[in-house]
Amino acid sequence: MSVIDTLYRYTVGPVAGLFYNKDGTSLPGLGREEVEKIIREEMMAGNLFVRLAGISGCMAVIMGAYGAHALKSADDDLKKVFDSGNKYHLLHSVALLAMPLTRRPALTGTLFSLGMLLFCGTCYYHALTGSTTLRRFTPFGGMLFIAGWMTIAI
Repeated sequence: MSVIDTLYRYTVGPVAGLFYNKDGTSLPGLGREEVEKIIREEMMAGNLFVRLAGISGCMAVIMGAYGAHALKSADDDLKKVFDSGNKYHLLHSVALLAMPLTRRPALTGTLFSLGMLLFCGTCYYHALTGSTTLRRFTPFGGMLFIAGWMTIAI
């Protein structure tokens, strides 16, 4: 088996398999061109999330540095909240790099991105302002993270 065949088998093949019957014929209404278009769109969505990973990772490092200096005199509980948000922000920024390798890069990347916005954003807001008004949205961000990891597994 050539390198190209191997790459196709483990990257494009599983996605393409979603659009074909077991006997190799395409699903009704989907010709080869339509299938290839869908696959290209999915792959482009993965590339978009790789770029977003760079921006998000940069922001995570900036926020970490800001928190280390701005929260020196803050309450220990607020520092823990900030550090928790920053840890998950950086971890899921790195996870966005793997989006092109998933079956559904657009879905998984969107779940991770929204999870970062809700979970990490509300942690940052609470730690920097002391306000708890947005903390009720933090668990929803965590659930989006869990859903994102599950889409990688299934």
